[in-house]
Amino acid sequence: MDSSQSQSQNEGLARDARILCLQNLIDKNIEIEQQIEDNTFGQSIAAIEEIIRTANDISEGHDALRTNSTELVLDTELLRRNHEVVGKAIQHNTNFTDRMLVTAINDLVFKENEEDWDAVCSLAIQFGSPLFTNDSMLPFIDVTPKEVVQKQRAPRKQKSQVTEKRPEKSDQLERKDEGAASVTHMMKQIRQIYREGNQEPIPYFKLICHPDNFMETVQNALQLSFLVKENYISIENGEDGLPLVRVVNSRSVEENEPAQAICSIDVSFCEKMVDHYNIREPMLKRLPVSES
Repeated sequence: MDSSQSQSQNEGLARDARILCLQNLIDKNIEIEQQIEDNTFGQSIAAIEEIIRTANDISEGHDALRTNSTELVLDTELLRRNHEVVGKAIQHNTNFTDRMLVTAINDLVFKENEEDWDAVCSLAIQFGSPLFTNDSMLPFIDVTPKEVVQKQRAPRKQKSQVTEKRPEKSDQLERKDEGAASVTHMMKQIRQIYREGNQEPIPYFKLICHPDNFMETVQNALQLSFLVKENYISIENGEDGLPLVRVVNSRSVEENEPAQAICSIDVSFCEKMVDHYNIREPMLKRLPVSES
């Protein structure tokens, strides 16, 4: 092993020893902070002074060699902790408060609407000492904080209002599939019931309710909604508050606006309507298979 390697190894061992000592000093600082309420102000300050002297002895003669990031961070952390402990000791053992400090600075700096910060500097420089910083720490000194620019929300694009266009004549009832045929068959039954009743409105729930099959009731309500949508029938409120079905005159179909029938029905309500209208047989019959 040559002399350069031996020197490098010795420097590494010395650096590790300094790091260990700094860690021990930080632990002592924590103990002092935890005992501030039990110790007097003089005891706390004396303990911090002892830590500072030990830290100075550790770094003496090695300022030019302290390029290790761990050592620099520990040294800086120890300095910060010492400052905080002194501040806590002052607050706990004296009546000196932050407000008193602010008032003293205001009285010293602001005089007759003028600011004189040199007055504070002239006092502080008497107790200060020059600080020599390693080149590796220069990027972190006097760094202007980045200006935070709030992002502007992008303007929301207004959706153009599109007018709904419906065909003048719907071919839903003209299709030959099973669903359209079933609706057509229902419309024929309603027209017949309407004529036999002297064109009096038909009670809606009396028309759709099946006394023995709730699913048939739901199917009837669904098909009636198609007829309402296509303006073949209309639904209005009766005097008893229950809806009535009226067949729309074919000559006035084009004059009526398309509508939609919405109702809520369950098994118990269906049974209630069956009893209310004394339904024994359903008014609407399913489309026979031979006609489909």
